[in-house]
Amino acid sequence: MIPKYFKKQTESIKQRFVERRKLLKPFIKLYNNPILVHAIYDLNIFYKILEEGKIKLPSKHSSPKKTPHMEKVLKTDKGIYYSLGFQYLTSYDWKYGFIFDLNYLKDLTYYKKGIHNKAYMIVVNYWYENDKGYLEKLANTNKLTRQVIDTYYTKEYNGETRKILEFWKIEKELFNFLEKYPNKNKIIKEINKMAKERILKYPSSKRNASKIYLEDTAPELIGHKENNLLNNPSFLGFCIVGNIPNKLKNILKEKYPGKILFDRTKIKKISEL
Repeated sequence: MIPKYFKKQTESIKQRFVERRKLLKPFIKLYNNPILVHAIYDLNIFYKILEEGKIKLPSKHSSPKKTPHMEKVLKTDKGIYYSLGFQYLTSYDWKYGFIFDLNYLKDLTYYKKGIHNKAYMIVVNYWYENDKGYLEKLANTNKLTRQVIDTYYTKEYNGETRKILEFWKIEKELFNFLEKYPNKNKIIKEINKMAKERILKYPSSKRNASKIYLEDTAPELIGHKENNLLNNPSFLGFCIVGNIPNKLKNILKEKYPGKILFDRTKIKKISEL
């Protein structure tokens, strides 16, 4: 079953990257750099973070994890996810976000390319090349698994097939098949090697982020400590797309008057609301 927060996919992959670069233009003009975002899909969660002034670690709240199974393998299940630019807004229409400058990369683990999607690509590619029957068995589990694996087989990206795997739609089934697979340790070893090779430490991560925002690629950024918005010097403000209820407007004015607000078109100050 597709998690509700991933159900609304927008545009094609290419179009998402085009839109992502477009949304960053006002920030490049203002700060001469792209920005980091912690995106939120649910207004009630957004309210709670605003009122508490903290983005808490997963162990301190009950919000669902986005890729709960592979996170345990990669040991990212205890972290807070950030993106370079508006990845979740342009991909899944997550309308709320907290914006930070690139200096906050000092406190994050920076993977120069995504690791969760790549991890599942390693799994499925291994079966495709070494055990096609097992991959077909996964594909035939239900209608959705059949659809996802057929997309992997046939849909082209940059003129190539087997580049698109919508793993989040079938993560439970996919991971269960990995868990039962006789050679799973060999595959997991390859996954962990990949993740380690993609890490860039600060300030290399900042230099990388300053360049690759122009490319069709998305790094993965993970924080391992609570983010206190009220005393974080890298915290710039908010992204809110659509109507702002009076309750939300009042909280912003009361607690965050000096911060910025981006509405998908322009940047303004909270004090101007």
